[in-house]
Amino acid sequence: MKRIGSSLAAVAVALSAHAILAPIPAKADTPTDTLVIADRIDDMVSLDPAESFEFAGSDVANNVYDNLIEFDPNDLGPLVGGIAESWTIGDDGVTYTFQIREGLTFH
Repeated sequence: MKRIGSSLAAVAVALSAHAILAPIPAKADTPTDTLVIADRIDDMVSLDPAESFEFAGSDVANNVYDNLIEFDPNDLGPLVGGIAESWTIGDDGVTYTFQIREGLTFH
């Protein structure tokens, strides 16, 4: 019985020391005009917009690159111009010609 009592006392001391010495998490002082977003990036395969299909890679591409055309967030039916001011479809139904907005530069 003596051994069990001293073992329990050792465990109690170790747990108390751990609780006392446990690090206190640091909190960042985020400026009021800053939006902080936490996101999982463990599914990221590529940051190449031509190959990115997973959520994390697509989120990065959508925030870095502009699209020729895109969805209107208020009406997901028709496509609207992104960097394309307008576009036409050729008589063959395969050739698309895009008129790019003036004043844009490549990223």
